[in-house]
Amino acid sequence: MACLRGVVVLVVIVIGAFAELAAAQPYLPGIDVSNYQGNVNWTSVKNAGIKFAFTKATEGVDFVDAKFTQNMTNAINAGMLIGPYHFGRPDSAESNPNDAIDEANDFVDAIQGYYAQPGHVLRPVLDVERLPTIGEFSGTQKAYVSEWIRDFVSVVVNRMGFAPIIYANTNYATSYFESNISQYDFWLANYNYTPPAEPPASASGIWSDWDFWQFTASGTVSGISGAVDRNVFEGTMDDLLEFVPFEPSGDFDRDGDVDGRDFLAWQRNVGLATGVTFAKGDANHDGAINATDLAIWQTQYANGSLAGLTTVPEPSTLLLVSLCSVLVLKRRSR
Repeated sequence: MACLRGVVVLVVIVIGAFAELAAAQPYLPGIDVSNYQGNVNWTSVKNAGIKFAFTKATEGVDFVDAKFTQNMTNAINAGMLIGPYHFGRPDSAESNPNDAIDEANDFVDAIQGYYAQPGHVLRPVLDVERLPTIGEFSGTQKAYVSEWIRDFVSVVVNRMGFAPIIYANTNYATSYFESNISQYDFWLANYNYTPPAEPPASASGIWSDWDFWQFTASGTVSGISGAVDRNVFEGTMDDLLEFVPFEPSGDFDRDGDVDGRDFLAWQRNVGLATGVTFAKGDANHDGAINATDLAIWQTQYANGSLAGLTTVPEPSTLLLVSLCSVLVLKRRSR
């Protein structure tokens, strides 16, 4: 009987441990960079297990980071999810009521080409870490900064169709933002904790939680010389892909049409577990090419201007046909 009780206790402990693991929120590792990191080897960064990155695009008005284009291009070519950020300067032109609008327009001008088609580009970021002197002693800084953010966001939304993520530290999130700024997704900067220990809810200020968290400015990653900001994303890869502002697409060759050529691209790659999002045939960007991607292609093809083909062979049939074709070719080559 004592032995039985021991088994029961052990089972309870094991079940509890599994429940705790299941409840644990997964993290995805990321970085953010600027010209200070010099030339980044993005293939090495990706091979080191980094799942996403942000790179500085612009600051204030009429300033584009020297490494912006290089970082965007090379990261995308390496298969890395990357997004641009603007270093906001609400302190730079306090007498100009259009300063936020001017900065936002400069930012959009620099980044909009990267969103012209589905790709590896995460939603943009507004980095807020400079306070204006306006209202410093009268207590109206919060109102000024909040209005500045709203003006900036409105330009991005009107021109891009989606809002930027807001980056700020705990002090700003707690003391300098009005509550309605929390409608935007949040990237927290807080160096007082290190994953898996995470900041308490109070560290997010007006937000109930964070989406991205920058936990150090002195991280190291293969492919980057010297220190780099390290971040985590709170969620799975599917959750992260929701920050790519495009729906799953059956336009595998990205020519603007969902057509038979896209089906052939899927057929050539079906069954391939690429591990690389956005491979040809990977409609939902999950790193695997399978029947789910075929279903997305079917729906979009049937609803498009080239509608006509409503049924296609099942994946298993396609694989069998492909295998038979290979065998026939081998026989003919003998």
